[in-house]
Parts: sequence; structure tokens; C-alpha cells
Amino acid sequence: MPTNPMEFADRVGAELSRLLGERSRAELLQLKQDEQFSAAIGASLLCVAEVLRDPVARGVPAAKLVAICGRQLEGILSQVHPNNSPQK
Repeated sequence: MPTNPMEFADRVGAELSRLLGERSRAELLQLKQDEQFSAAIGASLLCVAEVLRDPVARGVPAAKLVAICGRQLEGILSQVHPNNSPQK
């Protein structure tokens, strides 16, 4: 039976987020917050780039795939509401 794409995304996305969080806590806590953020985003973007590499190699314009990713990120982040606590 084929896997539901949304179920796969939710399940594997949660696994990847958990692993990134664990590694970040284990290896990045001594860095400043902006450095932690930069490292975590870099690791995440490398994963995304690997997923997109094959379609780009087959001729799909990278800008089109980046735009799709941007729309999906906006959809995900639109559900996040800023809190009123001061940032460190």
C-alpha cells in the first residue's frame, strides 16, 4: 500500500526535527543564539538541497523548486504566532 505523502512528511519531518534538536543541544549550546540558528538552518537547507538535487539535474528550474519550498514554509509558519516574551 502506498504511503500517504502528508503522513510521510509529518512523520519523517518530526523525526528529522527531533534529531536536529538533539544534535543542536549536544553540539551547539556553547555558541551564541544566532550562531546556533545559522548552523541549524544550514543543516536543514542541506537536507532540502539534497531532495531538490535530482529534479534540478533532470531540468526542473531551481527557482521554481525554491518558490514551492517558500510557499510551503509560509504555510507552515503562518500557524506560528509571536509570543510577547523578550528575546535573549
